[in-house]
Amino acid sequence: MAAFFTEVLDRLQTFDFLERVRNKYHFNDAQSDELKAVAEAMQPLLQKEAFWERKPYHVCSSWKEQKNPDKKYEFAVMSLGNSLDRLQERYSQSGFLMQSYMTEVLACEILMQGYDAYSRYVLNKTGWHSLKYHFFGSGEAFPLDMLPGLLEEYAPQITCNAAFCMLPQKSVALICELTQDEKLQCESVCSGCTNPCCLNRMTDICL
Repeated sequence: MAAFFTEVLDRLQTFDFLERVRNKYHFNDAQSDELKAVAEAMQPLLQKEAFWERKPYHVCSSWKEQKNPDKKYEFAVMSLGNSLDRLQERYSQSGFLMQSYMTEVLACEILMQGYDAYSRYVLNKTGWHSLKYHFFGSGEAFPLDMLPGLLEEYAPQITCNAAFCMLPQKSVALICELTQDEKLQCESVCSGCTNPCCLNRMTDICL
């Protein structure tokens, strides 16, 4: 497993990052210090446990895209680690519900920036552009029941339970569709999402 993207984790405690999160999630000015304190508590946990991994993925032979030499696919996983889940649980059990929520939104923002860091890494290493992210359960081609098998080799660092929930909870898995055509490039992480009104959506459009 590779450590999570350093350039992303290094932003966690910066003023610009925290202010953007504060404004996006409508925390008031007086909550800035609380948000910063939560970020400070998260930082060493992420630096120790957060990771990501990628490997080639071969789509079903019935897919016409497989015959296209200008496209290929990768399976990628990212996780922020078990200690972050435990931190959030301690906040909740101690009655610090706002700090628990702050942990949630900060983790979401780190993962969202991880998508972009992953795409840039692949481009720099291979010259291939991310065209689209396919999430399990978002379509017939990638049903949820594929996920446990794909995660087997990553256990125990990351697993999937009987309800197809990934553990650690702050984890994502996806199939990245890659292209050599830089005119196409990324349709964005949100193009494969089934929740158009998600607070993390990378567009202002909410259907």
